[in-house]
Amino acid sequence: MTAGLVWALAAALALLAGAPLDCPPGTEPRGAAPPEGFEAWCAGKDAAGNDRREGPARTWYDDGAPWTEGAYREGERDGPFVEYHRNGRRAREGAWAHGAKHGRWTIWYESGQVEETSGWRAGVQDGAFASFWPGGARRAAGRHCGGAQCGRWTSYDEAGRELGAVDYGEQTHTP
Repeated sequence: MTAGLVWALAAALALLAGAPLDCPPGTEPRGAAPPEGFEAWCAGKDAAGNDRREGPARTWYDDGAPWTEGAYREGERDGPFVEYHRNGRRAREGAWAHGAKHGRWTIWYESGQVEETSGWRAGVQDGAFASFWPGGARRAAGRHCGGAQCGRWTSYDEAGRELGAVDYGEQTHTP
């Protein structure tokens, strides 16, 4: 395992555990946690000597509760990302790769019930999609192919009964 990968894994685990920012070598902490501030991040320099975000970053609500936890690489969002509702429950979770959403993302209602799951590739919805009613019953299910609905999509009422389905056909475009 390379030193960069070891640092990235350690930083991701520290972020998710709520530990103080552990800036990577060659960077400095910026901003401040509550009560002094509402955003903290690590900053390094690009090839031209300009500041850019590099490593973990966090934001907080005005009451000091956690709002977001994420990371940057070469000035772009990169790595695990978590956003919280004001009540402390997760609001959304996924990962960024080179500044674009990538992989599986989940969105929750404030109650903690899953609202939506979707796949992403290079910043475009791609893969399985499901949404749920606040009570937990499935609301819709289908797939995205390169940002467009593809295949069979089914919608359901709040009791979980199928309301209807549409077949969008297969798409060959991918981002």
